Amino acid sequence: MQITRIKPGGWVLLILLLAAILFGVRSCRGLLTARQGGPAPSSGAGTGLTPQQAEGGDILISTSGTKQKWMQAEIDKFNAQTTSGKASLQLAESRDAMQGILAGKSQPTIWSPSSPVWVYRLADLWPKEHGGAQIAEVSNTQVYRTLFKSPLVFLTTRAKAVFLRPILSGPAPWAGIRQLSMGQRKAPWGKFRFAYADPLNASSGTLTMSLIISEYGRLHSSNDLAAAAGTPEFATYLSQINRAYVRDPLATGSSSLEKAYTANPGSRDFITAYESAALAAVERDPNFAIIYPSPTAVSDQTATLLSAAWISPAQKATALAFLDFIGKPEALDDGVQYFFRPSQNGAATLSARLGPNSRAQFQPQYTTIDLPPYDALNEAAAQWHSDMK
Repeated sequence: MQITRIKPGGWVLLILLLAAILFGVRSCRGLLTARQGGPAPSSGAGTGLTPQQAEGGDILISTSGTKQKWMQAEIDKFNAQTTSGKASLQLAESRDAMQGILAGKSQPTIWSPSSPVWVYRLADLWPKEHGGAQIAEVSNTQVYRTLFKSPLVFLTTRAKAVFLRPILSGPAPWAGIRQLSMGQRKAPWGKFRFAYADPLNASSGTLTMSLIISEYGRLHSSNDLAAAAGTPEFATYLSQINRAYVRDPLATGSSSLEKAYTANPGSRDFITAYESAALAAVERDPNFAIIYPSPTAVSDQTATLLSAAWISPAQKATALAFLDFIGKPEALDDGVQYFFRPSQNGAATLSARLGPNSRAQFQPQYTTIDLPPYDALNEAAAQWHSDMK
């Protein structure tokens, strides 16, 4: 056997190649450990904070675009008056944040998603991979605060509301939308188009799917919504509704869809949106119109102090102080500026602050559904993604 001599400089390349292979093996081993629920990262990892900041009491607050402006304003006020730990903001859609926490890639101290659905889901999944440990104490009002309530509404234009209101505020709006999507009923302006946020990743999309599933179960006398959502009949029904759906990869989140529609209302005939976003749109432009479904789905806007190994005692103290701070009347009143209903006496408080255009369309009282179980929502959202391919 002939042995080939390595040319000058070749040894350097060989050493670099071996080092790269060794680094790759170690990286893969670390990835597998993380996926298999290995040790928690060191203090500060995945938090956007240094270990020194974490030990000193600085905290990271994760929220979605829905409450971004309000939360940042309260963080700035809190930081200006605190003498200990500071707070900073991390922005992530609710499901992405949940998945990041489960994977150890995101380690906030306080999590404030756009719907409690995600907190309850995290609380359900976390113990299964962490020896029964609890991460969210949703029954403990000291660490779990309900701040605002956000009913889901239809946002359209005044011109189109004349035709759409009897359908969308009626007893079976999604059955009516299905007829319009299939061409069984004609819109007076011609082609019918609508949109809602991604139900797998955005909370307003999840609430929209809750209304669709609940109405389907009611119309088909099905009490087991999880089983109903997994049937071929529901898959067909949802596909028929979505025939007129406008798919925009740049507008899949709640906030991005609201911005896209209000910037170009001719792109769709209506969208589903949080009441806060719809009232803001009407305040800016009186040509928009709000239609409340009856019943609707309501999202409690909450904030919870997580219970996890990466949170230091000093961070817990800062987080509790921050939760107290945003629970005060002054902070909740700041939320009214962004058209949120405070959890207590919300309708009267919000109505008093609205301008004449938005107050004329504001509906103080509404009826609401019980949200379907997560398995039903997940099944329906998976079907939605299949339709969008």
